[in-house]
Amino acid sequence: MSRPRPMILPIALVVLLLGLAIGPQVGTAQEKIELRVWDQFTDPAESETVDQIYQSFTDANPNVEITREAMSTDQMRETVNTALASGTGPDVIFYDTGPGFAGVLAEAGLILPLDEMAAEHGWTERLIPSAIQGATIDGKLYGLPLQVDLIGLYYNKTLFEEEGLQPPETVEQLLTLCSEVQEKGYIPMALSNNPGWQAGHQFSMASTSMVGPDAMRQLLFDHQGSWNTPEMVTAIQTFFVDLQEAGCFNPDANALGYDDGNSLFFTGEALMTPTGSWLVGDILENMPDHEVGFVPFPALPGGKGSYWVSGLGSAYYISAESQHPTEAGMFLDHLFSPETAKTWVGEANFVLPMEVDTAGLGLSPLSRSVLDVLQSAAEGQVELGYNIDVLAPTAFNDVMTNGFQAMLAGDKTAEQQAADLQAAWEEGIQE
Repeated sequence: MSRPRPMILPIALVVLLLGLAIGPQVGTAQEKIELRVWDQFTDPAESETVDQIYQSFTDANPNVEITREAMSTDQMRETVNTALASGTGPDVIFYDTGPGFAGVLAEAGLILPLDEMAAEHGWTERLIPSAIQGATIDGKLYGLPLQVDLIGLYYNKTLFEEEGLQPPETVEQLLTLCSEVQEKGYIPMALSNNPGWQAGHQFSMASTSMVGPDAMRQLLFDHQGSWNTPEMVTAIQTFFVDLQEAGCFNPDANALGYDDGNSLFFTGEALMTPTGSWLVGDILENMPDHEVGFVPFPALPGGKGSYWVSGLGSAYYISAESQHPTEAGMFLDHLFSPETAKTWVGEANFVLPMEVDTAGLGLSPLSRSVLDVLQSAAEGQVELGYNIDVLAPTAFNDVMTNGFQAMLAGDKTAEQQAADLQAAWEEGIQE
């Protein structure tokens, strides 16, 4: 039986038909795609790690070129809304979570919901539920949080031991310690509050120690309770008045920027500083000859105890105006891959909201201590408080920023601040 002769097509037509059938493939020779990425990794050591991670993505996807711009937290907050609204912003942005930050962008339609991408790439299975919840706005997932933050009190363990000092467990001990440290010629605690967001972290610690995590949870999530109570007034008074009057802080905290405040601690001029686990990498880089301890904020008189405060750090979002959302989604998937996660933890000392194989990473004792606290919390052995500013509406954050600056300047009382916080909370909840 004879077979039909095969049809012979011209080579050019075959190539054309194959091209139509297959379509463009990521990683093949094709037109370059530029992804513009804005992030907040301005520290040289962190920036080097970020460049390495971004480069590993472009190595695997040679048709994609990443144009990266790093800026400070303050610059990002001042720039991002206008840039995204005008269409001049990036494709991918690393920005604060919470209703007062990413929530504003989502409400304005400036960032993309990621639910379909999350289902495609399996992000909801990869990240812990609280991280997904923290980046979900009005029932839609908008971002992938990179870090779980732990906020407490760092102390220079080396100098503490040399001077015969002990880290405080109560505010009474802290007040006594401040006097002893001043007599030895040190600043007890480095406190920076320029431009003012820093005080929200200190208020989170003091208020949680006063009323406890359960009451904070009911207030923040169930809207039960009030910021204008005698207990909250005591928390505000203790940190922003009593500690300052006892000489615990450096002079004029409102004039000191965050980096400058950290430098007081790095150089040993200040023996303590109240901030978050995001500073671990900088501490390891700037204090190689000093051992640093990290403890929860001391218990307040009449309060519920001493608690760590935790919250989500910034997350990666995709601009609603991006011309390359598919490639941007692939980029996010790369950032949260198991292999990249080891680089974030091992080289940048970040704590990620996902399971990471830390075997062989050679983590420092300080890094390991943070991971141990969060692991204990995940196992229900440690109860954590909440970082307020990533959960609060914009009006409330504005009152924290301006009000605590006014208090440190001596222009406002704790009673006035508590009343203003409650009024701003009610306004934000209604909106």
